[in-house]
Amino acid sequence: MLYLKKILLSLICLIYLTSNLFAENKVAYIDLDKILVSTDSGKALFKQLNNLEKLELENLKNEEKAFKEEENKILSTKNLLTQDEYTKKVNVFKKKISVYQNKKKAIIDGLQKKRNTEVVRFLKMTNPLIESIMESNSIDILIEKKNVFIAKSNTDITNVVIDEINKKIKNFKIKK
Repeated sequence: MLYLKKILLSLICLIYLTSNLFAENKVAYIDLDKILVSTDSGKALFKQLNNLEKLELENLKNEEKAFKEEENKILSTKNLLTQDEYTKKVNVFKKKISVYQNKKKAIIDGLQKKRNTEVVRFLKMTNPLIESIMESNSIDILIEKKNVFIAKSNTDITNVVIDEINKKIKNFKIKK
């Protein structure tokens, strides 16, 4: 009788454990880099960011050019000025350069922060679209393509997402 109870208990456990093995989660992957580069709104985002960066860097180059001219002017007056006057001009110029370098670093850091902020804002706008695609395709788990070692190409939903983003998000404007 004890032997029969053990067999029955083992059989019930076996049935219970194997029923959980057939549970299935549908997994897909997505390439966010491709979405950022291939969608119309992503292209508009990067075009605006590149124009902003280009404008700021052009202004910095113009300031550098002015500093170069000022440096040449100070060097050309070296023999005409007394040592004290020349030293004062050089020190003032060094302070200007130091202020400029701090300003340049702040501008470059600001541009990088702006780029990151706008990309995150764009991705947040796309999240509801991606979630609706996941729901309509009964996808339980979505993984970034960078983290996938190998998978079937039919589990890639990147192109579907790109098409949906192009339909829903016509234009993306960066915040000033």
